[in-house]
Amino acid sequence: MGNNLIIFSAGASFGSESSGTPPLGMDLFDALCHFNSDGWGNIDIEFLEIFRKDFEAGIRSLSETHSHSLPPLQRSMAAFFFNFIPGSTSLYIKLAERIKHNKWKGSLATLNYERLLELSLISSSIQPIVGRMPELENEIEICLPHGCCHLFCESVRGTARGISFSGPNVSTSGPIKVISNPNEFSARISNDAFPPVMSYFDHAKITTSGASFIENQRRRFSELVTDASVVGIVGLKVRPQDTHIWNPIAKSNAIIVYCSGITAGNEFKKWAKETRPKKENIVLPSYFSDGFNDLCNLLGIE
Repeated sequence: MGNNLIIFSAGASFGSESSGTPPLGMDLFDALCHFNSDGWGNIDIEFLEIFRKDFEAGIRSLSETHSHSLPPLQRSMAAFFFNFIPGSTSLYIKLAERIKHNKWKGSLATLNYERLLELSLISSSIQPIVGRMPELENEIEICLPHGCCHLFCESVRGTARGISFSGPNVSTSGPIKVISNPNEFSARISNDAFPPVMSYFDHAKITTSGASFIENQRRRFSELVTDASVVGIVGLKVRPQDTHIWNPIAKSNAIIVYCSGITAGNEFKKWAKETRPKKENIVLPSYFSDGFNDLCNLLGIE
């Protein structure tokens, strides 16, 4: 057993501040339509209720009949998430400050597409490291099993106007570039045919760009969960079909600290009883904001 690990999902980012945070899945479609009226806002009416009821089902339905529309929609989604930055009251900022103060040597994983965790770490002079072990005192490993909005695969390039392809049936692999400059990011989103390195928000979590990077990150996620002494899970509902996430958690001998609200907590208890019956599971009856101190203490970030 090794370093502790914290896993963040949509509920963590949504609850990290009282306003200005990314929407949860149930509200994501309408937010994207408002952000990108020419793309998301122009999706055929037959898909609207599907998306509003279940975003993942909407992506799946769209991929079956309009698969060439997915790459440009994915680029727009990346632009949407790129705009979110942590405010001074963000729990991610607060967490980063505690990590620095305590010289915590654990690891972090986020399933989210936005950069809130990364930007919060950087604001506290902590350098996020992806794909290798930290070597310096101010470095911390961050794992991205679903990618992120500002990662681009450099092996294949094409103009948005010159190439059209089926998102689920095309994948690229190769060097990854982080683009944090807003102007450079905007140019790539507008002009590139290929979307950033982000898994599609569907049940299969298929990836078009940087498939090998995502594969390696999911393998690393499994290693981090397996090797951890304590794993914190924040804002993540149990979805056993996401086997790349939940299978390693089920098999891990780590103590699991689950913080995602009462309803999700009850679902986790039921799942854990079936898959981790002889292992220790601590369920905090609260969301990220109310459970923050207890979560930190249990993970050794006092």
